[in-house]
Amino acid sequence: MRPLWGWYLAILGLAVGGYFWTPDTWVQTVVYDSIALSGVIAMVIGVRRNRAAAARLWIMFAGCQLLAVCGDFTYAWYARHLDLSPYPAPADGFYLAAGFLEVVVLVRILRRRLPTRDAAGVIEAVILTGSFALIAWVYLMKPVTQDADLTTGGRLVAIGYPVIDLLLLTLLARMLVGGGARNGAFRLLALGMTSYLVADYAWAFTDHFQFEAGTFTSHLMDAGYLLAFGLYGAAGLHPGIRDLAEPVEVTGRHFSRWRLGLLTTATMIAPALLAEQAWFADNHVPDAQAIAAGCIGMFLLVVARMTVLIRQVERQASVLESQAEELTELAQRDTLTGLANRRAWEQALPLALDHARRDGNLLTLAVIDLDHFKRFNDRYGHQAGDRLLKEAAAAWTGGLRSGDLLARYGGEEFALIIPNGGAALAAEVLDRLRPLTPHDQTFSAGVAVWDGQESSEMLFARADAALYEAKGAGRNRVALAA
Repeated sequence: MRPLWGWYLAILGLAVGGYFWTPDTWVQTVVYDSIALSGVIAMVIGVRRNRAAAARLWIMFAGCQLLAVCGDFTYAWYARHLDLSPYPAPADGFYLAAGFLEVVVLVRILRRRLPTRDAAGVIEAVILTGSFALIAWVYLMKPVTQDADLTTGGRLVAIGYPVIDLLLLTLLARMLVGGGARNGAFRLLALGMTSYLVADYAWAFTDHFQFEAGTFTSHLMDAGYLLAFGLYGAAGLHPGIRDLAEPVEVTGRHFSRWRLGLLTTATMIAPALLAEQAWFADNHVPDAQAIAAGCIGMFLLVVARMTVLIRQVERQASVLESQAEELTELAQRDTLTGLANRRAWEQALPLALDHARRDGNLLTLAVIDLDHFKRFNDRYGHQAGDRLLKEAAAAWTGGLRSGDLLARYGGEEFALIIPNGGAALAAEVLDRLRPLTPHDQTFSAGVAVWDGQESSEMLFARADAALYEAKGAGRNRVALAA
């Protein structure tokens, strides 16, 4: 079943199509304003029906559209009933107030939607708007400032329209690059703003280039405004309006091809204007200063965007490096006891032998095994056995020197590197560890002193053989390898 907003769009399409057939009389005005007013009513109904967040702001947004409808009716009253076309006209007050208030409302909505700082999004929005600002100045604003036939009020009104359009364009760009979920209401609102701006710029440039728009062309531009009113209304009726003003999290966004193409096009507008004026004015550039300022501004904005991107990459690299270090640390730690695991031990022992060989120092290796650990597990359970291993590892670590390295070799077996010492020091260290063993448990140990030549595998094999001698001799003792 088609949703309510879908039915409204379908009826809107038929109504806008029918508008093309209306005669240039009050009938046309009534049809135009009725369609526009339907968008206002649809948004109010939809916001209330969907219980939208920041409902008051959306109602205010609909009120801005109502002001624009009042402007249309006022314009028609002067033109059709009074047969007057003053400039500035009372209708301009409605139009400008509607545009200014719409900017204020959208700013407040965007501040709710995007509460966190997003330098990249702001810079991209300014790049896109800056390029259009240069076009608006060259073709729409500067000619107004030089028109001697206009009063000061007329100039302010004429400049006010493109300024408001630029502000709306900035907000639209900010919406599009701001991140967050883009549901149906978001798309309808963005399409409505786009339709309005396209129609407004079409009228502005038609007037600037003194293009005599025929009835169909005029209706086509009017249709752009009508679609904007209708799309706003459909956005209000869409269930997505409920969350459209809710805060969204701005994460590291993917720099897509369409965004790169859009920003590239925007930065090329100033050079294109320079080439256009030089071509048609015999290498004379009337707006050289404005174009130069635009080029400099675009260059600085691109540098700023690159700086933000580089910092983002650096932060990500730092996070990845930290995570890699953590993973490396985790890969070399026994998950139960927190000691070095067998992998770390097999890396550490050859290095310890190299240091002893280089410095000419003694190095002793001890292999430690908790006595009757299987019996302890069977009596108290595996969880108690795990606790015994953890507590023994923690207690033994506290009794070692800073240079000693204790590792869990596997099961209840541990390996201990004792640098700068021989059998006597090893016996002293192990005697210190024995009373630290928790739950009145005992251990057996095999000790081997490195002969200065043998490999790490041979040294460990001798210490392991001595461990089995200690266990065979009754456990709870230390055996020295031959």
